[in-house]
Amino acid sequence: MLGVIILIVVVAVLAIAGLAFWIRRAAACAREIGAPADAPERVLNGDVLCRSVITSGSFARLEVHDWGVRLRGIAITRWIVPTWEARYEELAVAEVVASRTRLGLWLRLKGGAGGIGFLTNNSEEAIRPLERHGVQVDRSVTRFRQVTDLY
Repeated sequence: MLGVIILIVVVAVLAIAGLAFWIRRAAACAREIGAPADAPERVLNGDVLCRSVITSGSFARLEVHDWGVRLRGIAITRWIVPTWEARYEELAVAEVVASRTRLGLWLRLKGGAGGIGFLTNNSEEAIRPLERHGVQVDRSVTRFRQVTDLY
């Protein structure tokens, strides 16, 4: 009986530690600019790709607003998916990127100050609203093996 209790405690501690580690890694990719919490013009479902977090299972959404873009988790995953915001004038380019298994859109900031990826099944659907807002788009597919290749 004591062995079962110890096992449960160890599993609980490992689960809590893993969750805390994930939340900290997600926070390292966050970029919030104090943008308004208005209703988006367009919402696209997909996943997030950054230096320390890659999700799979449509855990993120790309919101296109009149002021810029916001990439964040869906309601139940907001605490493990970073929120990343940028005004259109801050974006240098939106690039189509591909790993061996997924397509996505890499949003690069001006001045090489970083970026974030949005993984989606239809990159063209994500590109069109950005183009309408004057964001430069690179449709040539950039292949990457590791996320750090994109930074």
